[in-house]
Amino acid sequence: MNYQALYRMFRPQAFSDVVGQTHVTKTLRNAISKQKQSHAYIFSGPRGTGKTSIAKVFAKAINCEHNDDGEPCNECAICTGITQGTNSDVIEIDAASNNGVDEIRNIRDKVKYAPSESQYKVYIIDEVHMLTTGAFNALLKTLEEPPAHAIFILATTEPHKIPPTIISRAQRFDFKAINEEEIVERLKFVAEEQEIDYDDEALTFIAKTSEGGMRDALSIMDQAIAFGDEHLTLQDALNVTGSVDEASLNQLFTEIIDGDVKSAFTTYHQFVSDGKEVNRLINDMIYFVRDTIMNKTSESTVEYDALMGFELETLYQMIDVINDTLVSIRFSVNQNVHFEVLLVKLSEMIKGQATTVQHVATTSVAAEPNNDVLLQRMEQLENELKTLKAQGVATAAPTQSTKKQAPSRGAQSKNTFSMQQIAKVLDKANKDDIKLLKGHWEEVVDHAKTNDMKSLVSLLQNSEPVAASETHVLIKFEEEIHCEIVNKDDDKRANIENVVCNIIDKTVKVVGVPSDQWMRVRSEYLQNRKSGQSDETTSSVEGEHTADTSEEVDVVQKAKDLFGDNTVNVIDEE
Repeated sequence: MNYQALYRMFRPQAFSDVVGQTHVTKTLRNAISKQKQSHAYIFSGPRGTGKTSIAKVFAKAINCEHNDDGEPCNECAICTGITQGTNSDVIEIDAASNNGVDEIRNIRDKVKYAPSESQYKVYIIDEVHMLTTGAFNALLKTLEEPPAHAIFILATTEPHKIPPTIISRAQRFDFKAINEEEIVERLKFVAEEQEIDYDDEALTFIAKTSEGGMRDALSIMDQAIAFGDEHLTLQDALNVTGSVDEASLNQLFTEIIDGDVKSAFTTYHQFVSDGKEVNRLINDMIYFVRDTIMNKTSESTVEYDALMGFELETLYQMIDVINDTLVSIRFSVNQNVHFEVLLVKLSEMIKGQATTVQHVATTSVAAEPNNDVLLQRMEQLENELKTLKAQGVATAAPTQSTKKQAPSRGAQSKNTFSMQQIAKVLDKANKDDIKLLKGHWEEVVDHAKTNDMKSLVSLLQNSEPVAASETHVLIKFEEEIHCEIVNKDDDKRANIENVVCNIIDKTVKVVGVPSDQWMRVRSEYLQNRKSGQSDETTSSVEGEHTADTSEEVDVVQKAKDLFGDNTVNVIDEE
C-alpha cells in the first residue's frame, strides 16, 4: 500500500514539529541538551495530542549522534532506524493487549542487557493504565531503579487509573487539548504540502469538531478530501462527520421559536434522511446555544441570531434540557421520539418566555409617557401622600404585611420545590436516618448504574441527602432542573424511592431541594421554628399539628367521660 494516512504522513519528527505542547517539548529539549533527563516519564492527556509522537522524538533525540540543542538530526543511522521502526533499542509496547504480569516480567528480565546500537534503551508503554495490578507491581522496582542505560516512557489517557506508587517514581507531563487556531494552522500547512485547495470555513469546522485532537483533525480532513474532488469544502466536512451547518441549525431554532413544531419535525427528518447522526446533531445544538451565550456576553454581531433575543437564563435552561436528552438518547432504542420530544419541550419553554418578553415590551412602549404626563403623575402621587399623612394612616402595618409576604414569594424558586413538603421532612428529621442514607447513597447511585436505570443516573450523580426521617428523605440537587423533575415527575420519583428501598430496606418518600437554595431554606425553617409562626407555610404546618393534637385531646376526653378517669390510660406513642 503506497498511500499513508495524513496523520501518519505528518507525524512530528522533531520537537519543533509538535503543535500545542510547548511546555512539554521545551522541558524535554532542555533536559536532553543539559544531559539531565530522568529515567522515567508519564505522558498523560487527551487522545491525539502527541504523547506517542513526542516519546519517539525523545527516543531519537537522546540517542542521536548529532543532536542540535536537544533536537534530533533525523539523518543519522540511529534517527533513521527509530523513525522506520527497525532500531531494536526502542521498544514500543501496547499495554492494552500486553497487560499481564508475564509481559512485564519479560521487560524486567531483558532491561538489564545493554543496548545493541544506541546509547539508551527506551521503553514506550502506550495505554499504560490498562496494565493489571499484578503487572504494575512487577514494574515498580524496575521503574524505581532501572539500569543507567534504560528509560521508561508511560503514555496514558486516564492517569487516575495509574497507582500513586508508579506516578511518584516518574516525571509527569500533562498534555493539553490543542486550541482551534493551532489546529487550523497545521491543517493549512498539510493542505499546502499536499497541494489541496480548501475553504477556510472547512478547516475551522474540522478544528472545532476534533475537540483538541490533532490526529482526529487530520483523520477528518483525510476523509473530507477523499469525499470531495481535490477541493476541501465545508459541505464535504459536514457530510463526513454527520454534522449540521449553522444556517440549518438557525432555521431549526427559528421554527422552534415560532412554535411551528410541525416544520421543525420536517426539518429534523430531512437531517436524518441526509445521513446526519442524531447524537452529533444534539451536540451541534448545544454548541449553537453555547456560541449564542458567548456572543451575547461579548455583545458581538452574528449572522445566525435566532436565539439572540432571549435572556441568558433561558439559554442556560435550554442547554440543560438538550443535555438531558443527549444523556437519555444514548441508551434509547427509538432516538427519533426522544428528539421530537426535545423539539416540543424547547418550543413550550421558549413560548412561555417569549410571551412574557412580548408582554413586558408592549406594556413599556404603550405606557411610556412624555415629560408632561410624568410631571402630572408625580404631582398626583405627592398629593395622595399628603392626604394619607393628614388622615394619620400608619405605615407600619403595610411594612409588616410586606415583610410577612416576602418569604411566601421567595419560598419557592420557579415552582421547583415546596416549602411545605420540606418543613414536613425537617419536623421529623433525625441523625440516625440521615446517617444511614448518607452511608448508603453511593450504593443507591451504583445500583441505578448497574441496573440500566440510565434516566436516574444523571439525576442521582450530583445529589446528596441532607435530612431524613422514618418516612421521608430530603435530597439536595446541584441542578435546579433535576430538582424540578424529581418533585414533579411521579414516575421518576417512584423509581428513586424503589432504589432507595432496595438498598436500605425501608420505604421513604423523596423530596427535592436545589443546592443553591438549601442554606436559605434551612435558615428560614430554623428561624420559623424559633419565632413560632413567621410565614404562611409554617402556619399551615403547625396548624395541622395543632389540629391533630386537639383531635387527640378530644378523643381522650370523650373516652374518660364514657369509661371514667381510672379506667382510661393514655399512652404516648411518640
